[in-house]
Amino acid sequence: MTDILRFITEGIKPACPSSARKLRTQAARYSVVGVELYRRGFSSPLLKCLNLEEANYVLREVHEGICGSHSGGRTLAAKILRAGYYWPTLKTECMEFFKKCIQCQKHGNLIHTSAEQLHSIISPWPFALWGMDILGPFPIAKGQCKFLLVAVDYFTKWIEAEPLATITASNVQKFFWKNIITRFGIPYAIVTDNGLQFTDHKLNKFLQDLGIKHRVTSVEHP
Repeated sequence: MTDILRFITEGIKPACPSSARKLRTQAARYSVVGVELYRRGFSSPLLKCLNLEEANYVLREVHEGICGSHSGGRTLAAKILRAGYYWPTLKTECMEFFKKCIQCQKHGNLIHTSAEQLHSIISPWPFALWGMDILGPFPIAKGQCKFLLVAVDYFTKWIEAEPLATITASNVQKFFWKNIITRFGIPYAIVTDNGLQFTDHKLNKFLQDLGIKHRVTSVEHP
């Protein structure tokens, strides 16, 4: 990122036209405040760019420092971004740091379930089997909405979606009643991940009373 800093502050660019064009494109995402380089985020404030030594310190502090919780690679990267720091290889280094952490390897959760062959989810008729998931958070929109609740019919690929400000089991139940049951009838089953909004006792009691089966899959694969 030294090249980007020198280009912004001093206008120095490579002699090669293609390299200079690439550098100008990259520099458009950065700003200089004082003598520090910052990267602009889509849904976050300016992120301070760190050098190698500073990045290693932040990695250790966030992962295993005073307030560290030995998070996984993706969670570690998200925490660092929320803290306001950035470097180009952030996500890759977080994954590698997590894999090399001795404590994480010793005490991490072990999967004892034997591997099985994957099977396709098939719907016998239209609007009988729905997959449902929550997307976001996105940049805050009108009405403080920053999440999107989406349902897809496995047979027709018909999509129902609704923006939400908060993701609660009550909102999921209202969406399911208004957008699916009252429009397409009572389905045979729904497929969701094991998020707290979908495993809520009241929501499952609601589905059970209507005779709707609730199938739970791994995260991000409904």
